[in-house]
Amino acid sequence: MLLPSVTNLVQICAAQGVSQVILSPGSRCAPLALAFVRHPDIAVRTISDERSAAFTGVGMAQRMQQPVGLVCTSGSAAYNYAPAVAEAFFQQIPLIIFTADRPPEWIDQLDGQTIRQREIYGRHVKASYELPVGQTEADIHYAGRIVSEAINLSQIYPCGPVHINVPVREPFYPAAGEEMVFDQSVKVIQQVSGEPQLLSSQIKTLREAWQSYPRKLMFCGQQPYDAALTEILQTISTTQQIPVVADIIANQHEVEGAIRHADVLLAQQDSKLKEQLQPDLLITFGLSVISKNLKLFLRQHPAKGHWHIQPGGAAADTFRSLTRVVHSQPIHFFRAVADLTAPAGQADFYQSWQQQEKKAVQVLEQFFSPEKSHQPGEFEAVRLALQHLPANADLHLANSMAVRYANLTGLRT
Repeated sequence: MLLPSVTNLVQICAAQGVSQVILSPGSRCAPLALAFVRHPDIAVRTISDERSAAFTGVGMAQRMQQPVGLVCTSGSAAYNYAPAVAEAFFQQIPLIIFTADRPPEWIDQLDGQTIRQREIYGRHVKASYELPVGQTEADIHYAGRIVSEAINLSQIYPCGPVHINVPVREPFYPAAGEEMVFDQSVKVIQQVSGEPQLLSSQIKTLREAWQSYPRKLMFCGQQPYDAALTEILQTISTTQQIPVVADIIANQHEVEGAIRHADVLLAQQDSKLKEQLQPDLLITFGLSVISKNLKLFLRQHPAKGHWHIQPGGAAADTFRSLTRVVHSQPIHFFRAVADLTAPAGQADFYQSWQQQEKKAVQVLEQFFSPEKSHQPGEFEAVRLALQHLPANADLHLANSMAVRYANLTGLRT
């Protein structure tokens, strides 16, 4: 028997732009699986292992910058999504997670593949929802509203995963010859989101404050590649002589003169040098930081002012020096200060960072020189792989040592 709430939720996904779904098959999720597979506007990939399926969905959503759907059966299958869900939450990647479930009367009744799935991902999703089991007109309307709300929420800053638990009673499969029809008139709640804009008075205040700091440093956190943002950063760095520090996951390796080896250059135990590199104003944007030495440096030598730029919400005080949160898209903020001039002292500060970057590159070249007697290892293998990447490649790096090695050696453009 076909469930209207299930066919409607698939139609709403299609109407809301969820065009890619990763399916891990099972019997309880059969109604969801059949509906997604048969919808003409949704592409479904089948990956049986839920952990792998979820990470595939994360990668696709990250690349597309659009929500991707995940569908699995009940019980421990849903728990196998958890590592990827946590990754998506902290990287602000939109996922729509559909977990089939036993109906409520069978929870805690020692029925097979039955666990407590309501809010199973805890605080690592933006919200958890549960569809009604009934198929009355009110139930169907409520289920549709939940799905629209969840998809919309996944794309509101900060983006992230949302969970929709779907209790399903038997029978799971349509009767022989039963046609699956998607209601084209199903109610869809569309969302139109604008971008926060700084007022002219706020811009004036920020520009004046910007000019009051003689030594500025820009740090780029983890973020997707954005050619326009890269261009404006290049302009500011060049004209105002501001160092741009960027880990490999910041996707700013095209910025000429960017500080790519902060982990190496800040490993030095030279207190006078670190005082020389200490900024008066630190400007940050993006998400996480790889370089441990950079984090320690900025915590032990805090800037007088630390501005973090993000469109909305609370900001993390990673370096324990945060003094101002600017709610703006980074590109809009940087355009507002791009025409300013460098104050006295900024050029010398810029050159200090550039000199240390050159020394760090020399240290790495010496380490990898053929004259070294050590045996080639993982570090060399990562460096060699990065040197032979094809043009315009999408590079995905694993956690822990893989991304740390890549960050230490850096990319060459």
